Amino acid sequence: MTNKDASFLLGACRPNGADSSDPEFAAALAQAASDPALKAWFDDQRRFDSGIAAAIQSIPVPADLRSRILTGGRVSKPLPWFSVRHLMAIAATLLLFLGLGGWYGGYVHRPQPWQEQALATLSALVSGQASFDAKSPDLSTLKRYLQQVGSPVAAMLPPSLQHLASLGCKTISWEGHPISIISFHGPGGEMVHLAMTDRAALQNPPPEGAPRYAAIHGWRTASWSQGGMAMMLITKAPESQLRSILAFLP
Repeated sequence: MTNKDASFLLGACRPNGADSSDPEFAAALAQAASDPALKAWFDDQRRFDSGIAAAIQSIPVPADLRSRILTGGRVSKPLPWFSVRHLMAIAATLLLFLGLGGWYGGYVHRPQPWQEQALATLSALVSGQASFDAKSPDLSTLKRYLQQVGSPVAAMLPPSLQHLASLGCKTISWEGHPISIISFHGPGGEMVHLAMTDRAALQNPPPEGAPRYAAIHGWRTASWSQGGMAMMLITKAPESQLRSILAFLP
């Protein structure tokens, strides 16, 4: 036991010596008896505690102390703060903060199965556990490859994507329906990926025109439908980059 540990225990000893026979304090008391520095500190501590106890005992106890305490308790008893109106206000406030959190931080929602499949494939690609089916810095070359293997390709991609250097493409299958993925070098250094699948194969396709932004498994996504195609743009970059790429959807 260190002197620090012993002083911690000795600080709780009552100054009248009532704890001297307590086994929990025995080791600390024995150490104080054998260590001059600790003993000097303990003696000072006991004198201080005894002085405080004596000062308290010298204060006369008012005869009506009990009634004062009970009266004070009744007067200061807080009224119930909750009511139906309070609960409704709290619920409204929570909903407001949840809504603002989704608006500022990217709407977090349960992804569709085809999106989960595409994101899992992307994670494997960026980690090196999977490879592209075809590589080319030319987007038209990748589009032709996907068309040749029967994988879906939108007739018109977002204009901003067409100005980015492409990296490669991959086709995967979800419940027998092909999904195409094309990867690009993003404007800010982060990669940007476009996943496409047949809209008719989905029970709940993304909305037409206006993209739905979301945060899914650490990715930033924007999903929308365009003609007969469901599309999802994916990146690790901030949502602002997604919005700038999709600012001029066809």
